[in-house]
Amino acid sequence: MTNQPGNQGAYGYPPPPPPHPSQPRWAWWVVGIAIPLIGIFVTIAVSGSDSDSNSKNSSTSTSTTAGTQAQQNPPESGRSASSPPGPGGQTTGGRPSGGQPPPVLFGPGTVTVDPSSRYVDLDTKPPLVGPSNKAADIVFLYTFAKPELVTVGSTPTLAALPQGGSEPTAASCAEAVAKRGTYLAGELAQGSGFCAITNEGRTAYFRLIGPPAGEAPVRLEVTVWDIPGS
Repeated sequence: MTNQPGNQGAYGYPPPPPPHPSQPRWAWWVVGIAIPLIGIFVTIAVSGSDSDSNSKNSSTSTSTTAGTQAQQNPPESGRSASSPPGPGGQTTGGRPSGGQPPPVLFGPGTVTVDPSSRYVDLDTKPPLVGPSNKAADIVFLYTFAKPELVTVGSTPTLAALPQGGSEPTAASCAEAVAKRGTYLAGELAQGSGFCAITNEGRTAYFRLIGPPAGEAPVRLEVTVWDIPGS
């Protein structure tokens, strides 16, 4: 038998196939490292997803609980948390928390001051006029051609009222002092009206019923509202 070159091997059998190339060793190292890393990444991703889900569920539960408590405990009507009652149940504006005007401690009544007795304590009934500033709220200074009116200690507890206006209430008087309180009355004239807050927290209103001149006595018409519950 004659063999044809290139087609058959020895003895007529076909030639064996060429050997396959073997895998390099570094490829197995890469596979051995990659598989554990993929497992770690999958574990972290699953854990993060569970954590986000638990956080969302916790937030939803907290919001639901807060809303339920707000419905079960509504705020008291007629009272604001930012405006608590003051001493004796009195709120800002010189009005007690019950909505009624505070009782009158004194007035309207006449009080007279002069150079020898020029300090006025508005917390007494009737207001105490004397030569000392002990416990006094206002004082008339007889230094110039006409007396001047200031608060004792220069506290910003005095507010001038417009000339010719109606007599204020305790609430409007307290509001006037809160908005434009000062220590100096300014120019005095017959009919000048003022609101004041006393050392003990009472609200007072007074006006000049005589023209201030020189060292002549100054006559005032005074009303003082008491602190509710005192």
